[in-house]
Amino acid sequence: MKTLKAVVWHIRNQGRKWLQQLAAHLADSFGYEFLSKDQTVAYLNPYLNALHPEGYTLLPEVRAVDNPNRIIFSETEISTASSLVWHYTVDSRQATVLRCGLLMTGRKILNTDYWTSDALLDGFKLRKRPLLRTKVLLAPFGHYFDGNFFVGYYDFIFLVAAKLCRMKESVSAEDFQQAIVSYPLIGTNYEREFLHLMGFSPDQVVDSRRVRVQTDSCYLGNHDNWTHQNPADVRLLKKHLAPLIQTPRTARTRVYICRAGRRRVLNEEALITLLLTYNFIIVEDKPRSLADQYAIYHNASFIMGPHGASFTNLLWCEPGTHLFELFAGAYAPTHFLYLAQLLGLHYSAYSKDEVDPVDYTAIGQDIEVSIPVLEQCLNKIFNSV
Repeated sequence: MKTLKAVVWHIRNQGRKWLQQLAAHLADSFGYEFLSKDQTVAYLNPYLNALHPEGYTLLPEVRAVDNPNRIIFSETEISTASSLVWHYTVDSRQATVLRCGLLMTGRKILNTDYWTSDALLDGFKLRKRPLLRTKVLLAPFGHYFDGNFFVGYYDFIFLVAAKLCRMKESVSAEDFQQAIVSYPLIGTNYEREFLHLMGFSPDQVVDSRRVRVQTDSCYLGNHDNWTHQNPADVRLLKKHLAPLIQTPRTARTRVYICRAGRRRVLNEEALITLLLTYNFIIVEDKPRSLADQYAIYHNASFIMGPHGASFTNLLWCEPGTHLFELFAGAYAPTHFLYLAQLLGLHYSAYSKDEVDPVDYTAIGQDIEVSIPVLEQCLNKIFNSV
């Protein structure tokens, strides 16, 4: 089965590359110019509206919680690019949002995030989109949530929501109230809830795949580091969302975050049996509102779980909260160690296997834990508190 899936994936990938090559040739013959990231930044430089400078964070060395002689993460200095907002105004011809969310002005296609290749295939989609003209446009994201590169909650919060928070800081109240937001929508409850909490009415939010939005005044933002976010974006998310989500404060709790999809804990039933003896609350993997996710993390004193997007909600933790992250040895990235460091959280890591350099082909690898070893670790942690 895995071999068949790999063959199907390869055929689809090769077909997509062939279509992209054909589309690139056709686009070039019609005079379209796909700007690189550097070319886009240079082109938009005169329209710079806000700049949050580069961030530098020292990630501490992290040793295996069960073996202090084994290093999970070495001490590393992390640098993040500046986070920017441009207010692009068009003097003559209006700018258009492509289906994939990229902005096209004249025959130039701007790249504010990672690549423009999604736009190459848009030309093969023959269904016409009705036209909507707006005085002010917020275009936060130029890619599809395709389940491959960009998947869900983590990507939405840091690549869409953070940029909209950044833009809200830069846009006048009048412009923000009348602005149209357009990108390829995910269609999830957390997306709708966030947009509502930010003050956008349903008729202000437009799916770029279905409606062609034109404007002569557009706000754009960049994104350059998928793993480590600019500290300013983290601060702005906390600033704009935390006051909007009203939940009663409860007693501090120990929580275990389950995963139902990839990177599951294979012997999770035995792990949960152990954790219940330490008064953990077991949080099932199911859709939740932003308010519910906020409450779980804001009220937690100790959080354990396999590496996954739910830990994006560390944003709502109180300083001093402890994150205990479970890994498979082949895929152990520093997303949430970095976030914990920014937010003043304690951090522990566990992997039954030796941790190797991150292998992104192993992103879905499931995890197995040693119950006796984890019991010893938890005894040590909780007895020292």
